[in-house]
Amino acid sequence: MTGGLRLPRAGAGASDDEMVAFAAELIDRSGKAPEIEAALAKTTGRPRPLPVRAVLTALTCLVLDDRPPFLTGATRLLFQQISASSRALLGVAGTASGRRGFLAAYRRLRYCFHAILSVMDPSGLPKNRRLAEQDLTARTKRMTPGQAQAARARLETFINALVEASISALTDDELAAYDGSTGLDATPVPLFSRGPSRRAGLCASDPDGGWYVREGDHREREDGKGKPLKKIVWALEATIATMARPPGAPPACPNLTTGLALTRPGQDPGGTGARVLACVAARGHKTGWLGYDRAYTDALPGRFHLPARALGYKPVMDYKIDQLGIQASAGGAILTEGSWYCPAMPEPLITATTDLRNHAIDRDFYQARIAARAPYRLKRKDGPDADGYERLTCPALGSHPGLACPLRPGSLSPRDGRPKILTPPEEPPKICQQAAITIPPDAGARYRQGLPYGSEVWHARYATLRNTIEGLNGFVKDPAHEALAQPGRRRVRGIAAQSVFTALLLAAANIRKIRAWRELIPADKTRIACRARRRRTSLRDYLPDG
Repeated sequence: MTGGLRLPRAGAGASDDEMVAFAAELIDRSGKAPEIEAALAKTTGRPRPLPVRAVLTALTCLVLDDRPPFLTGATRLLFQQISASSRALLGVAGTASGRRGFLAAYRRLRYCFHAILSVMDPSGLPKNRRLAEQDLTARTKRMTPGQAQAARARLETFINALVEASISALTDDELAAYDGSTGLDATPVPLFSRGPSRRAGLCASDPDGGWYVREGDHREREDGKGKPLKKIVWALEATIATMARPPGAPPACPNLTTGLALTRPGQDPGGTGARVLACVAARGHKTGWLGYDRAYTDALPGRFHLPARALGYKPVMDYKIDQLGIQASAGGAILTEGSWYCPAMPEPLITATTDLRNHAIDRDFYQARIAARAPYRLKRKDGPDADGYERLTCPALGSHPGLACPLRPGSLSPRDGRPKILTPPEEPPKICQQAAITIPPDAGARYRQGLPYGSEVWHARYATLRNTIEGLNGFVKDPAHEALAQPGRRRVRGIAAQSVFTALLLAAANIRKIRAWRELIPADKTRIACRARRRRTSLRDYLPDG
């Protein structure tokens, strides 16, 4: 095996030389400390006494040790707890003894951390004060849209470099086993701030956040009856991409976080998701099946679906009830729940999922209808090409036609029980007249997917991808470890600080996953892939002894 990193021994504390060296290597592999030093360099004034690399390493040591990334904790670590050799490694001069010495060291570290944030902060809003609207506007730092977008790009590049550094702990052989399957989701990151008060007319002490609601795309808004949706928490929203494995396959690689971006809840989820996926692909990771929830299905095709497919991802998605049935058409073919079908497909097959959700049919009958769709599905003749165009042909054509259709005389024999089109279109469209039709990439782009919706292969793939990303969300919110859902452990306000803390916590979660995966023996990895027994009790459990 080549590449990778040797992890610190289990039980190593934040101040151990082994942990400090490992954290420093992660920061070095991100490659961002020298860039920030260059951006902060000044030709006048006293040189800054504390290196960027030392501050980032100290925070990394804390999260790797399941400790909150407090600046006081980082100060104590650098100036009171680590050894002289570790301080020399990080370029930290001297120690801090006594209260005055500690406060002086804390001021240096806090100044350095906020200087790091100033290089990439896309927000000009004032923090740490509950201000009236007028005061908030007056104190807001003016930024042009171009400046804010450039700062956001620097911030997202920085936090993804931290995540990538943790992935680099994998060996080349371990990473090669990953097939590109990806889960994408957004999860709330609660803020150490009270929300705004309409009664008092005051803003939040961290105005970069927003109210996170459970429904829809998580934005604060009213429902169909004009009533505000229930607010859950004042938060930012982290869009996270994670590795996943094929359904039922033994784990050949740990499922690590690969991409991250933070925004206000519900702020352009499609565009944010596309940026995360583009960042993952730009760092050389494989692209494959992509699973996401209905919030992304609702996104504008030009903001999410088309960019994702252009990057090489193959969507696997679910639909709301008003998105079921026929979703688009091209050349006479109908797009039904993500796949292109013959225009003469029977109505009960088109409405199968709608009937299931309306409780008009049961699950077994539904699966029979989904299976009955297969002969009507158009066959791929060519593509998709580099521009995304693909050629599809009628299912009643070819040497082994799946349908018997009067418009295709060659499909009428032999009579072997294949479905027969009884009422072909009176005015046959292109798909019924030509050998093949060309489907452009934007036709039905919001709903198209590569697996037949509702089929067993779709269910297996979608469930695996969605369970993987939801499992990661729970993993990183474990109160005993990274505790992403505990805002009191991330007390520096602002989207820049919260993005850095979230990236460090996800990097620590990646390292924890790598350690756990390497400790598994081959028999354990095979056992994990096996489905657990769903029935928790059985009469056989009560058989008397003997």
